[in-house]
Amino acid sequence: MKDVPVNNHTIHDYFEELVKEVDEHGTVMCSSQPATVGKWGMAKLWRMWMLTTAEFMARNGVTMPLMVNAEGVVYGTRPFSSDDAHELFTRQHLGADELNRRLSWAKSIKKENKDKERVATKGERFDALRKHEEWASNKGVVLFKPRTGEYFKLINKQEE
Repeated sequence: MKDVPVNNHTIHDYFEELVKEVDEHGTVMCSSQPATVGKWGMAKLWRMWMLTTAEFMARNGVTMPLMVNAEGVVYGTRPFSSDDAHELFTRQHLGADELNRRLSWAKSIKKENKDKERVATKGERFDALRKHEEWASNKGVVLFKPRTGEYFKLINKQEE
């Protein structure tokens, strides 16, 4: 299991994952540390928010098609995932630049994709997070916002 932040709202989900691992392996090693350890970059925070967003959307009946034929007929569905949320909201909140290149959360772009996408600037990432925070607030979705992270520091700097 990866390191995950646990609070009063997420401890039940974490416990379920822990039980699965104990069932699978018999014995597991566990440890904890204060969540203030480490740096919360905006891309990492975005991915965490996409997981929370996907869970909200799936609970509200949002699904994805398994296949769409040439006539547009959908065959089957699957649950909405954090990757689906990432693609949807990256397109919605980050969008494209003046050359119509998709803005990306990645730290670098492969050479063969340089014409199709570019790395989003710190300001563009910050703006996308603000937009998603507003979207989530309007939907009643509670998002994790670490006080030691890059995003929180930029908010405080902006409000000075």
